[in-house]
Amino acid sequence: MTGPTGSALVSDASYAQSRMYFLDELADQTSVFTVARVLDLTGVLDPAALDAAVRGCVRRHESLRTCFRVLDGRLSQIVTDHEPALRIIDLRSLLGRNTSVDEQDLVAGLASQEAAEPFDLRRVPLLRTTLIRLTDQRSVLLVTLHHIVADAWSLDLFLRELSALYRAHVTESPHGLPELRLQYADFAAWQQRAEASDGQDRLLDHWRERIHALPELPLPTGRPRPEQLSYRARELSAPLDDRLTARLNTLGREEDASLFMTLLAGFYVALHRHSGRSDLTVGGTTSGRARPETQNVIGSFVNMVVLRTLVRDDHTLRDVLRATAETCHDAYEHQELPFERLVAAHGGARRANQNPLFQIVFQMIVEADDELSVPGLRIRMRDAATTVTVFDLVCTVTNTAGRLSATLEYATELWHEDTVAALGEAWQRALRELAERPDRAVRDIPLAEEHPYAPDALPDELRRSTALADLPADAVLTVHDAYGHPAPRGSVGELVRRDGPDAPARPTGVAVQSDGSGRLVAAPSQEAAPTPEPETEPLAHSAPDGPMERELAALWEELLGRTGIGRHDNFFQHGGHSLLATVLITRVQERYGADVTMEAFFRGPTPAGLAEAIAAASPDGTRPGGSTEADELSALVHALERQEDHA
Repeated sequence: MTGPTGSALVSDASYAQSRMYFLDELADQTSVFTVARVLDLTGVLDPAALDAAVRGCVRRHESLRTCFRVLDGRLSQIVTDHEPALRIIDLRSLLGRNTSVDEQDLVAGLASQEAAEPFDLRRVPLLRTTLIRLTDQRSVLLVTLHHIVADAWSLDLFLRELSALYRAHVTESPHGLPELRLQYADFAAWQQRAEASDGQDRLLDHWRERIHALPELPLPTGRPRPEQLSYRARELSAPLDDRLTARLNTLGREEDASLFMTLLAGFYVALHRHSGRSDLTVGGTTSGRARPETQNVIGSFVNMVVLRTLVRDDHTLRDVLRATAETCHDAYEHQELPFERLVAAHGGARRANQNPLFQIVFQMIVEADDELSVPGLRIRMRDAATTVTVFDLVCTVTNTAGRLSATLEYATELWHEDTVAALGEAWQRALRELAERPDRAVRDIPLAEEHPYAPDALPDELRRSTALADLPADAVLTVHDAYGHPAPRGSVGELVRRDGPDAPARPTGVAVQSDGSGRLVAAPSQEAAPTPEPETEPLAHSAPDGPMERELAALWEELLGRTGIGRHDNFFQHGGHSLLATVLITRVQERYGADVTMEAFFRGPTPAGLAEAIAAASPDGTRPGGSTEADELSALVHALERQEDHA
């Protein structure tokens, strides 16, 4: 159990923290991994009691006063005694005398500004709380954390404890919160000890078998993948009514499947029909809190699992549900392997614009009621629209007191909104069919409404096709999938012509899909088999060229435990992973004083490529060392390097 040793404690970071630190570096310390909530407070508010409640939460949970540094080649979490104060923005006077100010726009702007402000993971605090006073009876509380110290479970826990501590202060009564049996650093230490166990090796062997020859899942996103992602996102809602939910629950009980599994089965069907592939992989999330003593601890526990399922045309929907349930049960039974260990073991080239193993995530979040109980004060959470994402597509089902809602969060650089909406509609149709006709074959299910097109919707290159010659003005064009059903917008299908409203349908053999504006375009050529994207052919071995490349190759040999590293050897194909990449870039920044970003390293993860990145980031890239960062923790960190590890 954690105890004080001076003003700070140092210990190894967890796998989740290491992954988050790496991703934050890759995103160049933007606000991509910021977790924010906006709460409306109505009634008599005691700001001093609220400030005391914030400080009380921080004192209870070490993760809320933790920052991170790479020390001696390892990412370390540094627990300090820093207590962030509640920031107060008092707008009562301004709003009282200036009636032209739009209150909602002002609050929205302040909330967006707060959420967009990035955190520096090397400094405390990684929690910000801001109180906006609007009137004597109305306020807004902004709570902002970095994902490296808190997951969604933790944020809900923080808000519940904040309410309990505030209530205790204003009523002068005990808060009644349970004593914490361990802190997050204790969990991280346990995780590091478990790494060396035979059980972890067996888990790793199991997952390696599950992802053997894992293919990429190509979906008709409509836009090419950029070399560098901006992480911009939007979200669409996908309604799930109570009657449908009840039917799916009943079917799930019959097949030993949870509600999550039945919803995922329908999603697999939609992905199968949109992609034309049978081997389907999405990412899933687990709470990472299998140990009971972690239930009340704030920290980054969430872990990711690979959910790979086979869906064939001749499968019934019940078959798909059973296969999905088997996939999920297997994943949950083996969920304790940290995702980053699997990624490192999988190896292969890493790309800055793509996640390893999967690009689509399907998850369910269970939330408490969005209203918190405090004497004399009503606290209600506002809905916050998603503006960033690190995945291509995330389908989130939220369960609030038994009521379901769903959103499709998508990367705007890749997806057209119409295509995402069509995928959401196909998912809903698949769920209705699963609930009502589970023994129907996948190929027999229509997943879209028919959309008629006029001849002038065709671009010139399609009009020149022999199969589309002599189209009359009143011709009707539709797009069908391989089974004769209407093809969802954005997916590839065959163009069908009717030379009049009552004329028979005539397949044309022309493959098309709708673009972002809804117009038809020629479909891109598709690979005949679902093969993974080939790895870049390695260049012939060549010795490092010059002092800098030799220094970098020696550093790689030290970190990777290998010898004979050449100037063109790929870091990730030789056993490198995210934490080692973080250590490498930290060493390079300290040695050469060059601000080399993780994204730049990904573009050329070889000694030769990294040497070029150093030269580009610093005109005198060969200088022996840069200045150390001067902040309030610099002296502390050097002292902590000599401390005994926190266990």
